[in-house]
Amino acid sequence: MLQKPKSVKLRALRSPRKFGVAGRSCQEVLRKGCLRFQLPERGSRLCLYEDGTELTEDYFPSVPDNAELVLLTSGQAWQGWFRHVSQDSLTLLGSSCPPALVS
Repeated sequence: MLQKPKSVKLRALRSPRKFGVAGRSCQEVLRKGCLRFQLPERGSRLCLYEDGTELTEDYFPSVPDNAELVLLTSGQAWQGWFRHVSQDSLTLLGSSCPPALVS
């Protein structure tokens, strides 16, 4: 029996756009995402937007429907939205941030 396609929300690292993509495997979602964002498939990978966990074929079935994923190309990294937001917040605070929080 064929596995039901999983629907996910996909964004590229440097793109404000987000697309709904469905696939039965991690590779199928990756392929469709690369086509949608016009990125090279070779060297690309998928990570959870939430915490940066890299997806594998074994892990893919446990990803919930409508999960947000980040499409990364070779050389790109994503550590999750919380860490990204925290770093941006520290940058915005600049010198008004106590030294203990910056280090």
